[in-house]
Amino acid sequence: MQILSAFKAFFRILSDADFARQVDELDRQTTAASLAILVALQREGRMIDFLLEDIANLDDDQVGAAAKEIQRKCQKVIKDFVVVAPVRDEREGSKITVEDGFDPSAVRLVGKVAGDPPFKGVLTHHGWKAKEVRISPIPPGQDPTIITPAEVEIR
Repeated sequence: MQILSAFKAFFRILSDADFARQVDELDRQTTAASLAILVALQREGRMIDFLLEDIANLDDDQVGAAAKEIQRKCQKVIKDFVVVAPVRDEREGSKITVEDGFDPSAVRLVGKVAGDPPFKGVLTHHGWKAKEVRISPIPPGQDPTIITPAEVEIR
């Protein structure tokens, strides 16, 4: 069924310019939405600058001070864009059982994994899931792939 739908969409895009523009806009908005949080993390917390900077020659006090400020600003961005909740409700360090039919996108098994479920282990990280996402569409004409524009100081 999906292949039939794909062929229909393909031929409609070829024959209907308005439909093709709508598909292009949907693709643009999807790209923008997928980058929106990264854009905000850079804009507010300069996270990409920090992560891509060579900090090997900085002392720990400099890195620590910068990291605290970046973490505070980036935390606000995450809270503004996404309501997150733990994947698992148990406390980290708890002994748990992962039952047959578990969702491998929600639970990653690590360590000595052998055989079939149920698996017994210790929860080392409760995971995160998005309960709500709040991303606004980007303005028309804006390139959704630009995370941070170049800055030019005019003198």
